[in-house]
Amino acid sequence: MRKVLLTSILLVVSFAGFAQTILSGSEVFGKDRKDGFYMTLNIEKKFIEKDWSLFISKYGGVAQSREVFNIAAANISGISPYPINLMTKVTSDQKVKTKIFASFDEVGGNTVSESSNSFIGVEKLLKDFHAFAMQNEDVRLAERDTEESQKNLDRVNKTGDKLARDIEKNKREKEKLLKEIEENRIELEKLLKDQIINKQDQENAHIALEEKQKAFSIVKTRIK
Repeated sequence: MRKVLLTSILLVVSFAGFAQTILSGSEVFGKDRKDGFYMTLNIEKKFIEKDWSLFISKYGGVAQSREVFNIAAANISGISPYPINLMTKVTSDQKVKTKIFASFDEVGGNTVSESSNSFIGVEKLLKDFHAFAMQNEDVRLAERDTEESQKNLDRVNKTGDKLARDIEKNKREKEKLLKEIEENRIELEKLLKDQIINKQDQENAHIALEEKQKAFSIVKTRIK
């Protein structure tokens, strides 16, 4: 049962990979308009340019000028046993929608068309690139998701570390306050004791003053 399910999944993936539509069209290269084929991918242009240049470099030296990627003598055996003049352009009018155009000139100046025997090779090349680009996009998205997850982990870890530091700071402040409260209690007890002693001293001083005043009055009376 698992083998049948796996086979079904592989078939679905296979058909999905070849669902990319290859269309006929034309593009201007300098002053010349070239017929060829194009397909559109839902991937940012900057990534497609990098992937496309890498992908076609196995067929020969790539000459790049802005959005144009050409190979003067491309060795693409799946299309022709002879060198091909490959002229391509990568364009985009949307952030995540990129168009790849490719024109294939065989020996004698004949441009591969949809009715040419070589079209099967062209179609395979473009669809192979589509699979290549989508695989790379999946890797980029996975890396992006991993980076975002790592950033989120770093953020919550940083918050956790700050909370731990704040808790330790709070504990230290609590201990300091408890110590100050205890010192304040001891000081208050001493002040209360000192107050009792002072009241006794005041009373004694008052009694002593009264005795001195009485003595002074007696002495003063005798003098008269």
